[in-house]
Amino acid sequence: MPALWSGHEAARTYAPDRRAAALAAGCTSAGQPAASRSPAAAASGGQAAASGGGCLAQPLVSPLPSWARAGFSDPAAPQPHVLGTDGDIVAILWAVRDPLHAPPLPNRANEILWVSRLPGQPLSPLKIRATLAGTSLSVSRQVIGGPGPSYVDVPAAGCWTLALSWSGHTDEVKLRYVTG
Repeated sequence: MPALWSGHEAARTYAPDRRAAALAAGCTSAGQPAASRSPAAAASGGQAAASGGGCLAQPLVSPLPSWARAGFSDPAAPQPHVLGTDGDIVAILWAVRDPLHAPPLPNRANEILWVSRLPGQPLSPLKIRATLAGTSLSVSRQVIGGPGPSYVDVPAAGCWTLALSWSGHTDEVKLRYVTG
C-alpha cells in the first residue's frame, strides 16, 4: 500500500485509498499491560511483560474483539493488536515481533489498521497526538476519513502514548517503537 502523506513531519496525513484491501489482509496486534487495561480491553487477551512507559515489550497475540473482526478470512484467528484503554478502538499491527520502528525500516512500513467500535461520521479524520514516555516530545498525525489503514511514524524509539480522537470519540493506546 503506497504512503499517501501530505504536510510536514509534525502533521502527516494518510489518505486511506485501500481500506477494504487492508481489512481483508492478515494483520497483527499488540496488547495493553494488564494494569492499564479496562475490562473491555482485558477481554481481548492475556498477560504480557511490559517495558518502560507502560508499553508491552512485544505485542500480545489474541483474537480481535468481535466488533473488529470484519474482513478477516478467519475472524477468530489470533492477531497482534492494542486495544484502546476505553475499549473503543483497536490498533491492528502487521508483525508479531517489533511491528513498529523509529525510523521506519527501509523494507517495512509502520502500518496500523485502526478499527473503531463506535460509529463514525463520514469524512471525519482520526486525529493522533503521540507523546514519548518520560519526555515532552510529541507529534501530531491525522488519518483522513477516520479509523482505517495508516502509516504512523514517530521521530524516536520508545513507548508512545497516542491520544486519539475521531467523530466526537476519544481513546488512548500505548505503542512501542524500537530502533529502526
